[in-house]
Amino acid sequence: MITANIKISTPNKATSKSLVASVQPDNLNMKGLKVKGQALDHSASFSLEFGGKIETFIFTLDDLLRCLQAAKETLEKVSN
Repeated sequence: MITANIKISTPNKATSKSLVASVQPDNLNMKGLKVKGQALDHSASFSLEFGGKIETFIFTLDDLLRCLQAAKETLEKVSN
């Protein structure tokens, strides 16, 4: 089993909730992958577990980080 934990700083809990919600649809389709997101007061936390090949996990992790970056940048622009 391969695991990773990601923690992203946010200005408030509303932004954290939005980040967690923004990647939720992507978490449903990959066999053997579990992604759990949690919105905290000043951060969004994600834990990932995968029972497949390390290469696939790296590509999936990269995709998740890109989606989170895009969502965070969008939220920052909208809230300013």
